[in-house]
Amino acid sequence: MKTQISRYAKALVSAAALAVLPACALFKSTTNQSSLPVEVVHANSGQIASTRTYESATRLFVAGSAGKGFGYSIHPAAHVDIQLLDAAGNVIAEQQDDIDPSHPQLTKARHGYSSYVASFPIAEARKAAKVRVIYHPAVHAAAQA
Repeated sequence: MKTQISRYAKALVSAAALAVLPACALFKSTTNQSSLPVEVVHANSGQIASTRTYESATRLFVAGSAGKGFGYSIHPAAHVDIQLLDAAGNVIAEQQDDIDPSHPQLTKARHGYSSYVASFPIAEARKAAKVRVIYHPAVHAAAQA
Protein backbone atom coordinates (compact mmCIF):
# COMPACT_ATOMS: atom_id res chain seq x y z
CA MET A 1 0.00 0.00 0.00
CA LYS A 2 2.81 2.41 0.96
CA THR A 3 4.63 1.71 -2.32
CA GLN A 4 1.48 2.36 -4.31
CA ILE A 5 0.91 5.70 -2.55
CA SER A 6 4.48 6.79 -3.18
CA ARG A 7 4.08 5.90 -6.90
CA TYR A 8 0.98 8.08 -7.03
CA ALA A 9 2.80 10.89 -5.23
CA LYS A 10 5.73 10.67 -7.67
CA ALA A 11 3.33 10.64 -10.63
CA LEU A 12 1.52 13.68 -9.25
CA VAL A 13 4.76 15.60 -8.71
CA SER A 14 5.94 14.70 -12.23
CA ALA A 15 2.64 15.84 -13.73
CA ALA A 16 2.82 19.12 -11.81
CA ALA A 17 6.38 19.71 -13.01
CA LEU A 18 5.36 19.03 -16.59
CA ALA A 19 2.55 21.56 -16.24
CA VAL A 20 4.77 24.27 -14.70
CA LEU A 21 7.83 23.98 -16.96
CA PRO A 22 6.07 25.19 -20.14
CA ALA A 23 4.70 28.18 -18.21
CA CYS A 24 8.22 29.04 -17.00
CA ALA A 25 9.59 28.63 -20.52
CA LEU A 26 6.83 30.84 -21.90
CA PHE A 27 7.58 33.54 -19.28
CA LYS A 28 11.30 33.41 -20.07
CA SER A 29 10.71 33.52 -23.83
CA THR A 30 8.31 36.47 -23.61
CA THR A 31 10.34 38.62 -21.20
CA ASN A 32 13.66 40.41 -21.42
CA GLN A 33 15.77 41.76 -18.61
CA SER A 34 15.09 45.47 -18.16
CA SER A 35 17.89 48.02 -18.28
CA LEU A 36 16.35 50.19 -15.54
CA PRO A 37 18.80 50.72 -12.66
CA VAL A 38 17.61 49.52 -9.24
CA GLU A 39 18.17 51.30 -5.93
CA VAL A 40 17.58 49.33 -2.73
CA VAL A 41 16.95 50.75 0.75
CA HIS A 42 17.53 48.39 3.68
CA ALA A 43 16.39 48.60 7.30
CA ASN A 44 18.34 47.52 10.38
CA SER A 45 15.97 44.62 10.90
CA GLY A 46 15.90 43.47 7.27
CA GLN A 47 17.44 43.71 3.89
CA ILE A 48 16.79 43.31 0.19
CA ALA A 49 18.85 40.31 -0.90
CA SER A 50 18.19 40.49 -4.65
CA THR A 51 16.14 42.39 -7.21
CA ARG A 52 15.59 41.66 -10.88
CA THR A 53 13.59 43.58 -13.46
CA TYR A 54 12.01 42.03 -16.55
CA GLU A 55 9.89 43.48 -19.35
CA SER A 56 7.23 41.82 -21.45
CA ALA A 57 5.28 43.48 -24.23
CA THR A 58 2.78 44.87 -21.71
CA ARG A 59 4.32 44.77 -18.19
CA LEU A 60 7.46 45.54 -16.18
CA PHE A 61 8.07 42.91 -13.49
CA VAL A 62 10.18 43.64 -10.40
CA ALA A 63 10.98 40.52 -8.38
CA GLY A 64 13.49 39.50 -5.76
CA SER A 65 13.97 38.36 -2.21
CA ALA A 66 14.12 40.11 1.14
CA GLY A 67 14.46 38.96 4.68
CA LYS A 68 15.47 39.48 8.24
CA GLY A 69 18.65 41.09 9.43
CA PHE A 70 21.07 39.31 11.73
CA GLY A 71 19.47 38.64 15.11
CA TYR A 72 16.00 39.80 14.02
CA SER A 73 12.83 37.99 13.03
CA ILE A 74 10.49 39.01 10.23
CA HIS A 75 7.60 41.05 11.62
CA PRO A 76 4.19 39.96 10.25
CA ALA A 77 3.71 43.46 8.80
CA ALA A 78 7.12 43.57 7.05
CA HIS A 79 6.85 44.51 3.39
CA VAL A 80 8.64 46.13 0.48
CA ASP A 81 7.61 49.24 -1.42
CA ILE A 82 8.47 48.99 -5.10
CA GLN A 83 8.56 52.42 -6.76
CA LEU A 84 9.11 53.68 -10.29
CA LEU A 85 10.95 57.02 -10.24
CA ASP A 86 11.31 59.60 -12.99
CA ALA A 87 14.57 61.44 -13.75
CA ALA A 88 13.79 64.08 -11.09
CA GLY A 89 13.27 61.41 -8.42
CA ASN A 90 9.47 61.74 -8.30
CA VAL A 91 7.41 58.59 -7.75
CA ILE A 92 5.50 57.68 -10.91
CA ALA A 93 3.96 54.47 -9.58
CA GLU A 94 4.23 52.40 -6.40
CA GLN A 95 3.18 48.97 -5.18
CA GLN A 96 3.66 47.06 -1.94
CA ASP A 97 4.21 43.37 -1.40
CA ASP A 98 4.44 41.66 1.97
CA ILE A 99 7.46 39.65 3.04
CA ASP A 100 5.98 36.36 4.05
CA PRO A 101 7.85 33.06 4.35
CA SER A 102 4.76 31.29 2.96
CA HIS A 103 5.12 33.07 -0.42
CA PRO A 104 6.03 30.78 -3.29
CA GLN A 105 9.77 30.96 -3.93
CA LEU A 106 10.75 32.00 -7.45
CA THR A 107 14.31 30.88 -6.87
CA LYS A 108 16.09 28.98 -4.14
CA ALA A 109 16.36 31.56 -1.40
CA ARG A 110 18.50 31.50 1.71
CA HIS A 111 16.84 30.55 4.98
CA GLY A 112 14.89 33.48 6.39
CA TYR A 113 14.36 35.15 3.02
CA SER A 114 11.12 35.39 1.07
CA SER A 115 10.27 36.50 -2.42
CA TYR A 116 8.39 39.59 -3.52
CA VAL A 117 7.05 40.64 -6.90
CA ALA A 118 5.22 43.57 -8.45
CA SER A 119 4.30 44.48 -11.98
CA PHE A 120 3.56 47.78 -13.66
CA PRO A 121 2.09 48.69 -17.06
CA ILE A 122 4.86 49.07 -19.62
CA ALA A 123 3.66 52.63 -20.40
CA GLU A 124 4.52 53.68 -16.82
CA ALA A 125 7.83 51.82 -16.96
CA ARG A 126 8.87 53.67 -20.12
CA LYS A 127 8.58 56.97 -18.17
CA ALA A 128 10.76 55.70 -15.31
CA ALA A 129 14.46 56.45 -14.89
CA LYS A 130 14.96 53.90 -12.10
CA VAL A 131 13.31 51.44 -9.73
CA ARG A 132 13.54 51.80 -5.94
CA VAL A 133 12.85 48.89 -3.58
CA ILE A 134 12.46 49.82 0.11
CA TYR A 135 12.35 47.30 2.96
CA HIS A 136 9.91 48.22 5.75
CA PRO A 137 10.05 46.06 8.90
CA ALA A 138 6.44 47.00 9.85
CA VAL A 139 3.60 49.28 8.81
CA HIS A 140 4.43 52.84 7.75
CA ALA A 141 4.55 55.44 10.51
CA ALA A 142 1.92 57.52 8.68
CA ALA A 143 -0.40 54.50 8.47
CA GLN A 144 -0.09 53.88 12.22
CA ALA A 145 -1.25 57.40 13.21
